[in-house]
Amino acid sequence: MLSHLSPVTEGLAKRGRERASMKYKWLRILIGVLTGFIALTAIGGGAALLTGMEGERFPLEWLQGSIFKGYTIPGLLLAVVVGGSALLACITIFRKLNAGILAAMAAGLSMMGFIIGEFLILKQVPPGPTPIELFYFGLGLVIFLLGGLLWMKEKRSARH
Repeated sequence: MLSHLSPVTEGLAKRGRERASMKYKWLRILIGVLTGFIALTAIGGGAALLTGMEGERFPLEWLQGSIFKGYTIPGLLLAVVVGGSALLACITIFRKLNAGILAAMAAGLSMMGFIIGEFLILKQVPPGPTPIELFYFGLGLVIFLLGGLLWMKEKRSARH
């Protein structure tokens, strides 16, 4: 409660903030759906790497010359870092927590970082980036940019 505002002015300010929050509801839903999608696919993909289900698609030869001897660490990174950050972002965005926007931006960055690392480390045949890598990099970029847009719009609305 701001002591310098009258109860009427304070009530109007609160309704304005609520209206601004509802104004960008579609943006929160879009970010939530996209981060939810990344969470599901990254956690599932990481689990598949960890259990060896992707052995045919990702042969060990592709890791030659890298710091990795197998797909355990990349699988954990995909599931825990990428999938976990996306799941956290999804939950916090839908719960309308302040941390949701920054969590979404971080999830987008972690997705892009993972794809860059994958592209640089794997000796893919044929060489990458593959269409799926481009898709997920683009998805991470879109989430990062949408999070930034929502952050700017909500900060601007809070000032008015």
